[in-house]
Amino acid sequence: MAVTNTAPTPGCRTPRRRDLQKEQTRFDLAVAAFELAKSRGLADARVPEIAAAVGVSPRTFNNYFTSKEHAIAWLAGRHAAGMAGAVRTTPAEEPLRETLIAAVIGQYRPGRDLGLPPNWLRDFRSLVAQEPAVHGEYLREMASAERELADAIETRAPRVGGLGARVLAATVVGAERAAVTYWMGNRSGSLIETVREALNQALAGIAEPA
Repeated sequence: MAVTNTAPTPGCRTPRRRDLQKEQTRFDLAVAAFELAKSRGLADARVPEIAAAVGVSPRTFNNYFTSKEHAIAWLAGRHAAGMAGAVRTTPAEEPLRETLIAAVIGQYRPGRDLGLPPNWLRDFRSLVAQEPAVHGEYLREMASAERELADAIETRAPRVGGLGARVLAATVVGAERAAVTYWMGNRSGSLIETVREALNQALAGIAEPA
């Protein structure tokens, strides 16, 4: 079940080969956990089977994740953390509002999540709704990603300030989450355009830092 996804996180320095291998193993384990939970149910997705699907030992799995729920939720955290990398690499002269919208939408473009199963976000949201343990890990991952996005905003636009950056990050993450939940409920139009509309509404009153 191993997949290939060794592209460095946007905004990060070029990683060493060993770091890339470790990141690939982490990614492969997370995908294997997700696939098994989706096909068999969370209760029947066992850590030894997850590890075997990637060709490593259960001990190696435990070096990366505290539980199968943690592994599954890590995929969503990784997706969200990509927003911070995109903000950091955007030219400083680009308006902050457009930067934030592009940083989110960029995570949905084809090829961004190379190696992830088709419709993974839809299936992940369904799993979160069904499994409280996965939901708890998801909330922790999103809190971490939100802090990372706030740091990226503050670095790119220092005059926004620490509190302002936290508020903006929470607004962006919350708008994306609301858009995905809404879209899953009615499947009207495209997911990307629903997310874009939600962000436009949420960030309509943002003032550009002087």
